[in-house]
Amino acid sequence: MKQKVKFNKYSLVVTAVVMILCVAGIFSLWGNDVKLTLFCIIMGTVTIAGLYYCPKSIEANESGITLHRLLSSPKVFMYDSIKAVETCYPSAGGLRLCASGGYFGYWGYFSDIMIGSYFGYYGSRDNCILVKMKSGKQYVLGCNNAIVMVDYIKSRIDKV
Repeated sequence: MKQKVKFNKYSLVVTAVVMILCVAGIFSLWGNDVKLTLFCIIMGTVTIAGLYYCPKSIEANESGITLHRLLSSPKVFMYDSIKAVETCYPSAGGLRLCASGGYFGYWGYFSDIMIGSYFGYYGSRDNCILVKMKSGKQYVLGCNNAIVMVDYIKSRIDKV
């Protein structure tokens, strides 16, 4: 079972605005080599990080959950290391400890009063899955049809 990540309008607007401001920044610094170089290094690093962590889709199969991202290799969560899985709704007021709040989606370390600390990979808060690992780590993954995905994953965890 594979589901794509749906990005909300806010995330799409933030990504577009930042990219437009990046281009505007390059043109405004044209002629000042030192500042332009520094700006390009910073924006290049931020953009590559965004593309690296940006979630694309989630796939659940017989062995585990696979998170597909744009630039990086897939992240796999094996069923035998998962303690529990449930749907969740991350708070808009949650703290971003080291995370993106809309640039190429929501990704990074967050802290939420209801969920606790977690690493997030989602495009919209509407359809999210909370994956609790036996190690104590928590991940929030976003995808279309989160309820169907949770039911499928729970049926696989019960067999392990």
